[in-house]
Amino acid sequence: MKKRLSNLELLRIVSMFLIVLGHTTWQTKFSYSTMPLAHKVSIQSLWIGGEMGVWAFTLISAYFLSTSNFKRRALKNIWGLTLFYSIAIYLILVFTNTAPLNFKFSLKSFLPVLTGNYWYVSAYIGMYILIPFSNKLIREMNKKEYNIFIIILFVMLSLLPYLKNITVVTNNNSIFNLLYIYFIGGYIKKYKEDFSKANMKYYILTFILSVILMILSITILDIIRPKSWSAFLTTSSPLEAIAGISLFLIFKNIDIKHSKFINTIAASTFAVYLIHCQTVFFPILWGKIIRAQQYENSSYIIIYEILIAIIIYIVATIIDLIRREIVGLFKTQVMKRD
Repeated sequence: MKKRLSNLELLRIVSMFLIVLGHTTWQTKFSYSTMPLAHKVSIQSLWIGGEMGVWAFTLISAYFLSTSNFKRRALKNIWGLTLFYSIAIYLILVFTNTAPLNFKFSLKSFLPVLTGNYWYVSAYIGMYILIPFSNKLIREMNKKEYNIFIIILFVMLSLLPYLKNITVVTNNNSIFNLLYIYFIGGYIKKYKEDFSKANMKYYILTFILSVILMILSITILDIIRPKSWSAFLTTSSPLEAIAGISLFLIFKNIDIKHSKFINTIAASTFAVYLIHCQTVFFPILWGKIIRAQQYENSSYIIIYEILIAIIIYIVATIIDLIRREIVGLFKTQVMKRD
């Protein structure tokens, strides 16, 4: 069995870390109106990585899934892992008197996929169910048709939403956004010879330029329309799309041989998301435990946020490694009995 290289597995780790780091800014109630412009922009810029991480993380899945078959077992594993962490975390919060036992929280925690409380999981499962149809479309389209298709998706989902009073399909964070990313990942896989290492300098320059433009957009909007500072930092943003695709292409073309350590850590990235984004725990984590807003005027707030993101990532990864070890031991015992 051929071992999977670790370049894209490392990108899984980087992508999820960017998401966690982005949440430290997005979920903290900073008093931006009282901050100097440069200080405010520096904090807000951390959210750039949140949606960029979504793009890169989904592109990895799309790259591999676009040439594979639908696997019911994989769907069950995703759903099952989501249920496990959603229910387990809620019960721990209840038993420690950190959260109340009520119908609303119970519904959200016991039916997280159906209620959409992990928006990414719900959208991802919807995308996954459509794999047989999406992949058939990818196979059937020739290059010219595929190019036109991607351009249409880009216009509909990344450009038109910015025109006043025009809503074509959806808002951000939905199955449509993930399908959009899926078809781009499928295109990169189908025509991978067009995205070789020879173009690496262009991927890097494009990535840097897109990040600079997003920081510039934050700065300008903070001056002219402060409440809309994140307008170009959404999943639909053309700048986030370009940054996410560029980041993916950079890692795709980096030579990293199989690393057991990287691949082991990468296998827990999804769990990192499930743990720190649990619907009841999420506001408690940022509002009562982290409380980054108490350091909002500090010159070291960015360092603090990065350290918090690192701690959350490490703790969540350790929790999932323990879970995986217990599950492995249980399976071993069952096999011995059989």
